[in-house]
Amino acid sequence: MKNNRKFSFISAFWILLIFSTTSFAGTGATDDGYGSVLKVIIAVTAFLIAFVLWLVLVYAESNDAKGEKVITPFSKFIHSITQSVSVKDEDEILLDHDFDGIKELDNKIPPWWNALFYGAIIFGIIYMINYHIIGDGNVQENEYNQEMETAALQLELLSQSGALISAETVTILSNEVSLLAGKDIFVKSCAACHGMGGEGLVGPNFTDDYWIHGGGIKDMYRIITDGVPAKGMISWKSQLSPNQIQEVASYIRTLRGTNPPNQKGPEGKKWDFSQEETGSGIDLSDKGVGPVSSVTLSEIDDALVSSGKELFETKCSACHKVEKRFVGPAIRGVIERRSPEWIMNMILDPEKMVKENKIAKELLAEYLSPMANQSLTKDEARAVLEYFRTLTTKK
Repeated sequence: MKNNRKFSFISAFWILLIFSTTSFAGTGATDDGYGSVLKVIIAVTAFLIAFVLWLVLVYAESNDAKGEKVITPFSKFIHSITQSVSVKDEDEILLDHDFDGIKELDNKIPPWWNALFYGAIIFGIIYMINYHIIGDGNVQENEYNQEMETAALQLELLSQSGALISAETVTILSNEVSLLAGKDIFVKSCAACHGMGGEGLVGPNFTDDYWIHGGGIKDMYRIITDGVPAKGMISWKSQLSPNQIQEVASYIRTLRGTNPPNQKGPEGKKWDFSQEETGSGIDLSDKGVGPVSSVTLSEIDDALVSSGKELFETKCSACHKVEKRFVGPAIRGVIERRSPEWIMNMILDPEKMVKENKIAKELLAEYLSPMANQSLTKDEARAVLEYFRTLTTKK
């Protein structure tokens, strides 16, 4: 009889094992999150069924119909974590006082509750030391800064690849490294038709104020990219990257007014350089919207510059770099592109500026990342402005 039961148990176990193996094989083809969960469920179910079959076999062999061999150890374990008194022994812990026939038992606090209580105290001490003594406690701020650094790195990679540069978003580069790279490209690829000094040969003169297809940076980027086949100007987009086209276009803009010898005569229409597109255009008359309506500038205050530089490095450098575009525009030359009032209003109330100011809206469309409000005071914003005054493109 016992051998038959053992045989039945072993047979059931092997059937269960085969079923589980088949199920795993079926879910292996789609080993995703759901497949993993299904595997765990099947494994747990198989274990429970095998355990129940084992209990049935043990009870059948020992005639333990009540299951005391399993229930007794389990009951002892429950008692060890609750320390409860059985109903028949409650008279030993019954207190003398009662209220309206209701009496009180002097039960001990369960050990599991004490474990949770003291564990919470220990956890609180460790948490306080870790986050407020050893660490700085600014958990959310640290996470935010880390995410901003990651986003800035991703944006930098995109910028280096040229994925963010187009005829609509291109801006004039003013840093020396980019202009030298643009000059090198110009000498190798453009000088044959436009002259070493941009004076014009087969192609037009770049040093005067007259342009056939527009003299803005966006116009130049478009012409270099697409070419002008009717005039013999080839498309350079297959030979130059978007970054290189931006660099050479920025360099060409520096040739204006250099007055080289043997200049070619004017061609096209005179271009109004006061509306040049640097970022979203130069408009020193736009004061923006916000708490600042007028700013008086005098001689640069070195103490104010030092304070503004410190504020910039602490509050702004995660998104803005001096020499290059990052999460936001490059800072050098901003005082030449924006009015002092506009700059301070953008620092103090970027949310309102983005909603109501045309240039701020265009910048958001270009950079895709809204400027964070750092909650600076007017005096602090004025100090940052003073620091920006030292970061000009003019030598």
